[in-house]
Amino acid sequence: MPSVQIAGYTVPAFHNDPGWIPETNIVLTPTTSANLKKILPAIVQNRPLLLVGDAGVGKNALIYYINSLRKHPTIRYSFNEDTLPEDLVGSYRLDPTTHGFIWSDGPLSQAMRQGSTFVADEMNLASPEVLKRFQSIFSEHYLEILEGDATRIDPAAGFQFVATQNPAEGFEGRKNLPREIQKYFITVYLDPYPVTELVEILKGLFPEVPQEVLNTVVHINRDVEDAVIRKKIGSRDLERYHFNLRNLARLTRRIDQNPQALYQEISDVYLRPFRTPEDHVEIKGIFENRLKEFGILGTVDRKAPAVNLAANSDGRFSIGRAVLNLKEFYSESPEDRMPDAQTFRQNLDRATAEFVPVPARAEILESIARAIQFRENVLLEGDSDVEPDEYVRFFANALGRNLHVVTLSRGMHTADVLGGLKPSSQDGGAAVDWVDGPLTRAVKNGEFILIQGLEAAGPELVEKLNMLMDDARALMLPPESGTNDPVFLPSESRIFGIKFFRSQRTSPTVSRAFRNRFTCYTVPAVEDPESLRAIVRSELGLEEEEAPELVRLMQQFHTTIREKARKREIGAANLQPYRFGLTNLGRFADSVGWAVAEPENLSPGMLKDIMSEGAGIAYLHEIADPVEREKMFSILDSLLDGQDPDALLDGLKTISKKKALKEKTTKSNIWWDQDEHWREANTGKAKWKLDGRDLKEGIEIDTPETGGQIKEGPDAWYGQDTQGNKGVGDPGHGGGAWGYRSEELYQEFLKKRKILWDYNIGVSLEDFKEVFGPEIDRVTVDLDRFMDPDIHINRRYESRGSRVDARKYLSYLAGRSDGRIFDRTTINIDEDRLKGVEVVFALNKGRRIFNFEYSIATLVALMSSAEILSNHRIPFGVLGYSDLKNSKVDIDMQWFKNLDPDYGPAAESHLFSGIAQSWHGDTIPESHIMEELSSYFSPEARTRILVVLSDFRGSRGKVNMESDLRSHETRALLSEVEKLKDRGLVMLGVGLGPRAIAEQIFPESLSIARENYANLPGLLASSITELIHRYHSATEGAEGSSSDQGNDGRSYRREEAS
Repeated sequence: MPSVQIAGYTVPAFHNDPGWIPETNIVLTPTTSANLKKILPAIVQNRPLLLVGDAGVGKNALIYYINSLRKHPTIRYSFNEDTLPEDLVGSYRLDPTTHGFIWSDGPLSQAMRQGSTFVADEMNLASPEVLKRFQSIFSEHYLEILEGDATRIDPAAGFQFVATQNPAEGFEGRKNLPREIQKYFITVYLDPYPVTELVEILKGLFPEVPQEVLNTVVHINRDVEDAVIRKKIGSRDLERYHFNLRNLARLTRRIDQNPQALYQEISDVYLRPFRTPEDHVEIKGIFENRLKEFGILGTVDRKAPAVNLAANSDGRFSIGRAVLNLKEFYSESPEDRMPDAQTFRQNLDRATAEFVPVPARAEILESIARAIQFRENVLLEGDSDVEPDEYVRFFANALGRNLHVVTLSRGMHTADVLGGLKPSSQDGGAAVDWVDGPLTRAVKNGEFILIQGLEAAGPELVEKLNMLMDDARALMLPPESGTNDPVFLPSESRIFGIKFFRSQRTSPTVSRAFRNRFTCYTVPAVEDPESLRAIVRSELGLEEEEAPELVRLMQQFHTTIREKARKREIGAANLQPYRFGLTNLGRFADSVGWAVAEPENLSPGMLKDIMSEGAGIAYLHEIADPVEREKMFSILDSLLDGQDPDALLDGLKTISKKKALKEKTTKSNIWWDQDEHWREANTGKAKWKLDGRDLKEGIEIDTPETGGQIKEGPDAWYGQDTQGNKGVGDPGHGGGAWGYRSEELYQEFLKKRKILWDYNIGVSLEDFKEVFGPEIDRVTVDLDRFMDPDIHINRRYESRGSRVDARKYLSYLAGRSDGRIFDRTTINIDEDRLKGVEVVFALNKGRRIFNFEYSIATLVALMSSAEILSNHRIPFGVLGYSDLKNSKVDIDMQWFKNLDPDYGPAAESHLFSGIAQSWHGDTIPESHIMEELSSYFSPEARTRILVVLSDFRGSRGKVNMESDLRSHETRALLSEVEKLKDRGLVMLGVGLGPRAIAEQIFPESLSIARENYANLPGLLASSITELIHRYHSATEGAEGSSSDQGNDGRSYRREEAS
């Protein structure tokens, strides 16, 4: 059999023609070679292979690379949550010749018959129930076509099943494959690239970029990713960010073409995705430190030059450093001919008339144009009062391209976007035919594609677009389309995505893996007065010198009401502030223009009415409070009183005259055919000029990837307090092995702890968050996915609808069905499945429990559990119990967080203080409080989970564990636990200390000792989520006593959370 040599392995070659395989640029670094050597044995043995790795690590690229060398065909399919068996196996389709139905293989069936490699991209996104449909391929090595004629496919020589996935830890919406499926795969975790190899990869791809520059950008990339992980940046955005090799490749491709703009390109990639000024200061500090360290700070111009718009008759259009050439946006076909110079100019004039490129928009326009120039996907994010889609429309109009808008929403099916079988006009509408969906049509036509509602659609639809967004640049249509060939995105097409900031963590958003496929920009609101006045003039069709008083008045009112809303001087009683943007300002101008079109309105007596009516329509009628509304009308009156009424009236007359003559100013502010604008830097590839760079400090560079005694530069990338992690660190999200070990976090926290003798954890909430914020966030991200709503695929067929099921239609034609041929399959998101769950945490606050390790681990565990439960609106309460006065009479029950779903900053602060303070009480036997604890759940609770954290050694610990287990207090606790278990209470005992007593008493338990205390946050949160999954159902409400008297006769002092 023919074969090829790859990385020392003899790999069989079954085919001579691989068909289409995306171009792969692989640089064989040591890590790449090591990853290949882990993959190749499974390929040589033809075993199912599961590749697990971070976004951008090259899971698909490695398979493409291997198959391109051995000329082996590859079929890739992107899985998502609404993937159905027939999408992979096949379905019936209409034969255009005979108008009958024929079977069409799906991508998996096709791969099996042809002996191709089938790549199941992001396989773990699909429903486990759907994946089990293909278990026979892994266990029995065949596939039965249940969706067709029930024949059996035995795979041809060369067929292999390769699955890829991001790690379940750290990636939203990802879960591990069920063990009953995963066990059939050889699972390979792909190692991330260390810094030195990232530099080597970029040098191999872009050999002309100097080594110092590559070192700088690689370290900046790693620093920004590290700052995201440690929550130094992006923590208030409620979004997940990720920076990896994809970002580095985009950046280096840009600076390879335009070295002079190094700082601006770095800012585009690493600064513009973030929205707060504080984040920008932190990121600019990273830039400066690394530029200085590698000696190129003096050669970099950090001041951005003015952004000018220029165009030439030959079809070039520049915005600042970006140059767009019309030739790249038109194909060779006659129906897609490039516009001539006159049409090009008309397009630009129309674009700038509809979207004024004012100074406040200039920098973001330049950045978007730069991304368009390099064929990058662009994701524009903004607040709800910003219109990011207008930027996309501007470029489509300027370049003369059709813009196809695809609006996504929750509950949409993939077929609604890609296409499906639908009734056709033939035979009186009785026939069916494949109809392309809006996205497929746009891709085939080579249009500019704007995808709106990315945050609303959910991963079941968005993740389906992965293959279109990455280097493959293609769509795979379902089998009923009649083709198994990918639909390629033409080079002249561009993809834009729009999403708005989410205001709360429970709102949907895109995953960081999907976000990483885009160049992301935050679109700022236009707020500077001059830009606003220019927009008003454009809306009213005025020249710059016309009606200045009227334009200024409208701008001042817009600025004033925005400021009042921001400060909550209006809308103070609302949950969300009022947001007034350019849509409101445009509506204000439109209303004024509409009113002055009638000549009888142009009188001094109507001036106030015109402005008040326009402001009311555009802004004020939206205000709910009548007092606040009248207040804003009064402010408008004050602004009017400060103006010359005659000047305002003259301005209205000017507008009226222009409307009567149908005149409108179309001043585009674009330089035309200015030869001095088209410098060599814009028309050719510039050279690197680093002769004037700073001298590098004389430091020895000897830092292994996982740590070492010598740092690379001042403090290297490890931070100021570490000397690496000695080779045992936990890799952060995105790979690499830097940062603290879990135990070192606690030791770092100990440095900040004040020396106190009153059994308090002597640190502030701010100090706690500084050290443990990333740890809590990691636990939250890793375990949030277990709380995500269940996805239920409900098969339904009805007598009306838009998607025709071919098998049902065939049965109908044969007279064997009742006409329910329309596929109304729904993907149900069970948002309410956690309703009825309540969790109470009871913490033993006795001084015997108090030591640094256990106390801090408990604090981190409870704070991270609180974050997870609050994100999913699960009511929970936290209380501590002890005998604070050592009186042996009373038991003090201190509530640190009441049993409800509310958890804001005040509740977080109260919870932290409650856990951190007052550990001086005496311990009491848990048997005295179990009945009391069971009474705290509400009558509506269907699943009651009680978590008790203690050493469970009673009021006085015994000399050894055997004595503890034989004690009266232990036996009494065991009796109480059994009694409450019979009443349906779910209990989790968390034993703190070296004696594993909890597992002898509670049906569910954790044992936390010195060896594993640092893992308590993850263990506790995962145990709670597992208990919810296992026990939550629509059972009857909880029983329980509400008595304040314990069964031992003691009284309970309850201290409610404030």
